[in-house]
Amino acid sequence: MNYTETELARLHTVLYEMLGEIVRVCKVLDIPYFIQGGSGIGAFFEQAILPWDDDIDVGMTRENYERFLREAPSVLGPDYFLQHPGSEPHTPFYFAKLRRNGTTFAEHQFFSLPINHGIFVDIFPFDRVPDRQWLQKLHRSWCNALNACFMAKDIWQWKHIKKCQVDEPRERGWLACFITWIVTLILPKSAIYRLLAWSQGLFNGSRLFRSTYYNMVLMPRDHIAVESIEHPDLVPFGPLQVYAPSNLETYLRHHYPRLRRHIPKEEQINHRPEYLEF
Repeated sequence: MNYTETELARLHTVLYEMLGEIVRVCKVLDIPYFIQGGSGIGAFFEQAILPWDDDIDVGMTRENYERFLREAPSVLGPDYFLQHPGSEPHTPFYFAKLRRNGTTFAEHQFFSLPINHGIFVDIFPFDRVPDRQWLQKLHRSWCNALNACFMAKDIWQWKHIKKCQVDEPRERGWLACFITWIVTLILPKSAIYRLLAWSQGLFNGSRLFRSTYYNMVLMPRDHIAVESIEHPDLVPFGPLQVYAPSNLETYLRHHYPRLRRHIPKEEQINHRPEYLEF
């Protein structure tokens, strides 16, 4: 089911307000941030949220991300909730989401979870990744395995070992599912999360391996050059001025090899929820 034009326009208004709150808090706390992903595409081509998009993606380096998790809750306005594994025990997401209280954006596969389902802006931690391709792939595979264990504590998304709790099972072999199940039996969710965060940041400050890019680690293409994050540009984004990685087009063309302004309808992907309330 698609959004109506009215729904999207109203949703974009709320999202800009939420991003504005993140910008305000980061300014108060002196915490650098940058928009990325689909929001970066919108900033590059439209200077706004993409017309069909329904979320905003914000990134922070690991150090700044951890500071934001610790310090932002005391500065955020009362309409907002910072959802992350430390504040919401049943969240299936390793990253943070700023949620708008009093709203509902309930995605079908997560609707049964006892969490805040408000309209959200995603906030991702970015870590250094090694330049060596084989090590980068090993690092990513290990972190994705840990993330599968982390999510499995609340929702089983595969057809093997246990009853799948989503309509379309994710691709995963029997042995990998068995190992995931064993890990979830042995380790508490908090321990898995700490191990995942430590693993993602394994190459931050490393002197043994050259690292010229930041990444969310779990994604193969989402590389942003260190200098592009450490020296961001201020760009227009709807009614706001926000920070984006410098050399934005270079980052976007690496992450999206088929980057272009006019995207066919069938490729315009969003997160249309089961329930949407403003």
